[in-house]
Amino acid sequence: MAFVIISAGPLAGSRTRTVNARSFALLAGMGALLLAAASMGVGYRLAQVESSAPARLDIQDPEGRALVGRVGVLASRLSKLESEAAALAQRLGLAPEASPLEPRKVTGPAGGPLLQIAAVGTLPAAFQAADDHGTGLALAEMRLFALESALGQLADSAAGQVMQTMAFPSRVPVAGEGVGVSSVFGLRHDPFTGQLARHAGLDIPAPRGTPILASGGGRVVAAGYKGAYGQTVVIDHGNGLSTLYGHASKLLVRVGDVVMPQQEIALVGSTGRSSGPHLHFEVIRDGRRVDPGPYLAEVLPGASR
Repeated sequence: MAFVIISAGPLAGSRTRTVNARSFALLAGMGALLLAAASMGVGYRLAQVESSAPARLDIQDPEGRALVGRVGVLASRLSKLESEAAALAQRLGLAPEASPLEPRKVTGPAGGPLLQIAAVGTLPAAFQAADDHGTGLALAEMRLFALESALGQLADSAAGQVMQTMAFPSRVPVAGEGVGVSSVFGLRHDPFTGQLARHAGLDIPAPRGTPILASGGGRVVAAGYKGAYGQTVVIDHGNGLSTLYGHASKLLVRVGDVVMPQQEIALVGSTGRSSGPHLHFEVIRDGRRVDPGPYLAEVLPGASR
């Protein structure tokens, strides 16, 4: 299962963002972490007393001891969430950023409203008193703020990586088991003349009518008969990268369609200059044909020489 997101951009009026179920689950997990952190903040803020609360908190009082205990539980849960956020950052290959709790240097013109440290959510007198007695509630509040900020940054970074990955053409473009390659990129003996010639893509043999699949998410920019390529589909994946699918017997998409990774876009055939049913697959980077082998090496045996 996959999800597709379309946003305004230079790609003929739209840009494609695709998210598969696994990647969506990763983002959902980070959302759950952020929600848990926010929920804890709401939980102990609901416990705040009104302005009529006493200025000092007696930790010998049962209510005072209970507050100290609750703060301890909160700190423990925050530590666990911070650890999980750090592990997630490591998985995403992101370097940890400076904590919002650490003062940042001012190196030029600066401004903004004056907010006291505790004013991230101003603490009432009872909580200030709790900190005076070593409960650490104000520190827990600041840690919660820092964690929310860190998780927000991780979510943005992960979303960007997921979108780039889903648009990257790294999936087998022909359905079925045991898919192989009959001709790789580079010099070869032409199948019709036997003369040495250049081959600008991969030839993947398959029975006529086998589904041709989008190797990555993108937008269809060409769909029709294209000379020696026969019935052809071209998908723009953004960032100057596109893929071409030639010799199809039937096209299943039209120009302007947004497609997801592994979506059926055509059926294998032998139209154009072809000696038998197969898919001719090309990767085009910034207008130049490049070797598709490195893009498919992990999923298609024989893609690289």
